[in-house]
Amino acid sequence: MLIVKDIWKSYRSEAVLNGINFTVEPGEILGICGVNGAGKTTLLSLIASILPPDRGSISLMGISVSEKKQYRKLIGYVPQTTALSPRLTVRQNLTFWASLAGFSGNENREIVKWAAGLAKVDSFIDKRVGRCSGGMSRRANLAAGLVARPQLLLLDEPTAGIDSENRDIILDSIQTLKQTDCMILMVNHYQNELERICDRIVTLRQGIIAEEGAYVL
Repeated sequence: MLIVKDIWKSYRSEAVLNGINFTVEPGEILGICGVNGAGKTTLLSLIASILPPDRGSISLMGISVSEKKQYRKLIGYVPQTTALSPRLTVRQNLTFWASLAGFSGNENREIVKWAAGLAKVDSFIDKRVGRCSGGMSRRANLAAGLVARPQLLLLDEPTAGIDSENRDIILDSIQTLKQTDCMILMVNHYQNELERICDRIVTLRQGIIAEEGAYVL
């Protein structure tokens, strides 16, 4: 499981996170919401091992976030901004990210096929990312986060600014991924989307968990 224990983070003298605690089990989707500046993206960056906590501990499957090489093999991170080259096709981008995850040859092709199918990018997989719509690019971005077959997937506003059709496809893909026992953390401003797919939702307010709710789906 993912264990986040007593996490504190400040920028200069401004406290952003003040003693955050929660766990996530395999096959569970945890939603994180809160107003701008509540600390959502900072928390995700800490769990992604991009930023170090000032205090506290984070571990995944018994591996500490401080053991970056081993820890990062277990996670997939899908940022708000598209982490793909616009000059390459979706397939070429996914192949590149799969190679960084250590897959080559037939194994690389199989993992790209699996991720493309799950994120439903098959129909435009040979299209250059720069020619894809915003929604299509978001789906390709999700696929790129899947090619490492992560134990934990971190999603930062995966549906922001896209149409309802692509939003539904992304949410359906996340729910399908849950069936593989992947742990999923999703930061999202849209409460209705969180309630639709999450098992639990935590609300950050002024650096603490102000509310926590469970949803039976």
